[in-house]
Amino acid sequence: MLYRLSVLKIILLLCLATTGCFAHKIQEGRGIWVVRYQLNSPNVLDQVIDDARRGRFNLLFVQVHGRSDAYYHSQFVPRSEVLADKSPDYDPLEYLVQQGHAEGLQIHAWLNVLYSWPYPPPYPLSPEHVVNSHPEWLVVDEVGRNLAQYSKSERDRESSEGLYLDPANPLVRAYFLQVCKEVVEQYDVDGIHLDFIRYPGSRWGFNHDPLEAFIKRWGVDPRLLSVWVQNPMPEQFIGGELPLNLRWHYYYYSLWAETKSGYVTEIVRDVYEAVKSIRPGVVLSAAVFPDPQVAYYLKGQDWTTWMDQGYLDLIVPMAYYGDQYRVMAQMAEAKRRAGDRVVFAGLGAWIKDLEEIQEEVEGLKGIGVDGFSYFSYQGMKDQKKKYIQQIKRSLHRSKASPPPVQVAAGGSSEVNPSLPDPETDGGALLLRSLKKQFFSLEDYQALLDRLGMTEEVLLDRLREEAATCERMTQQIYARAIPSPDQQVLLPRSVDMQTIFRYVHPKDGPQIRQEAYMIIQKAYQRLKMGEDFAKVAAECSQRSGSPEKFYLQDGWNVAEIVASLGEGEITPVIEVPNGYAIYKVKKFHPPVRRIYGELPWWLKRVAFQEQFARMVEQRK
Repeated sequence: MLYRLSVLKIILLLCLATTGCFAHKIQEGRGIWVVRYQLNSPNVLDQVIDDARRGRFNLLFVQVHGRSDAYYHSQFVPRSEVLADKSPDYDPLEYLVQQGHAEGLQIHAWLNVLYSWPYPPPYPLSPEHVVNSHPEWLVVDEVGRNLAQYSKSERDRESSEGLYLDPANPLVRAYFLQVCKEVVEQYDVDGIHLDFIRYPGSRWGFNHDPLEAFIKRWGVDPRLLSVWVQNPMPEQFIGGELPLNLRWHYYYYSLWAETKSGYVTEIVRDVYEAVKSIRPGVVLSAAVFPDPQVAYYLKGQDWTTWMDQGYLDLIVPMAYYGDQYRVMAQMAEAKRRAGDRVVFAGLGAWIKDLEEIQEEVEGLKGIGVDGFSYFSYQGMKDQKKKYIQQIKRSLHRSKASPPPVQVAAGGSSEVNPSLPDPETDGGALLLRSLKKQFFSLEDYQALLDRLGMTEEVLLDRLREEAATCERMTQQIYARAIPSPDQQVLLPRSVDMQTIFRYVHPKDGPQIRQEAYMIIQKAYQRLKMGEDFAKVAAECSQRSGSPEKFYLQDGWNVAEIVASLGEGEITPVIEVPNGYAIYKVKKFHPPVRRIYGELPWWLKRVAFQEQFARMVEQRK
């Protein structure tokens, strides 16, 4: 009798320690991003599936459309060159769906939307590849060039990952809808996962049609807007801290940001409607930049609107970098913005050890994050051979199923198919944009509270602001644009070197203190006479090579730099995203040039200078 009781105790303990015989079933997303390099053989895929099963993961985001090519059988997208030596019958996506489902794994087709090819050359081999068949679809810079038209040295200086398609082009949107429909119709995938659903950066997106449409609607060429308004600073704008001429630039740049993001949002909406019309139960998700204001203002990735409008079932902010303070802040804001929709935390397992990831996961569970996705499968294995097994022991002690996605009765998701009206008045559009330029809506409300202002009062003020800016456009803008043969004055400029340490606004005190101590030590070394380039190479997160800056409104350190002599350095300066030290190499006096002979970036400088003078005279 005693023996039987002991056996029962052991069984009970084992049951509770594993899957939990009497416990409620755990609902928690446990995903892994599987990059396309792992899809080139069934043996590798077998290992991926086995590792995911053994690690008690329940979902794979599998990159089957990475460079506008296909790791599946497609009628119009060229087969990936990586699969050139494989049998034509080999279909990585079909194999993953069959084998993954047999092991209880959800398989989500991970599709890169606008990113189409890495830095060229070489170019895709297939003439059917979109880069070869439709180069006119590629997104262009302010002079109308795509990245393929850059020289090697220009490409080396460019931060973009490669060639992107233009989201404003209706043919691009139709092309990607075909991609999604084909995958959903032919494969029993559990989800469609969108990535690179954005512009490569703020200096891209000046294709002819969207550019002309903006000029026709607002009367202003966005290529002429100051570079100093290309980072969000809504607090200063609402607080009235910017000079009038810069407020004009900021007003129109906010409208440009809203316009560009609207094109991207159209793609997300159209994909949602297309996917749900074919198979309502398929989950639509997206990997997004975790700071909503950066995603929106710099990349045109307005994911807060996607969630508000119901265009996504699941959002996965890529909270890869920074300490636990930053990751927690980013994901807490994502949860607030998502409402009742599902949120996974995208974690940077390829750059963080298991202890860091474990702390993040445990903290994020406390704020109600619905699941986690780890980047990436191979990244974890490269970090540590048994990384996945250790995740199982520390974080996946019991099995879990993915959280359910709410689908409305009748099979179609509750979604508002309409986009915000682009014909809304400038003041209302400005308010819409400014709210998205805050990291959190709490920050926005806190500013209104400090100013003793309701949103209704702010809207009235912004409508007045919009009217003022539009009068300036009518009365000054056209006269401020020089004629091609006109001599223009380029203001005083300076060649400078920089030592910079990045600090995210949400980083914790330890990270901030470490960055401050590094740059303070760099400053002391410079004061003792050490070579600037040597100190920069060891301490800076930005190249210490000289750069030219024009001393104009908007540059937050212009006054400090202007007060220095050549060869002098600034003290450590706290800038919006970290700490910096500047060294003046050489000042250049104002110069006169023929406007039509200037490159676009100098035309912008010349226009900004002339516009500022005319605004000042108008006062």
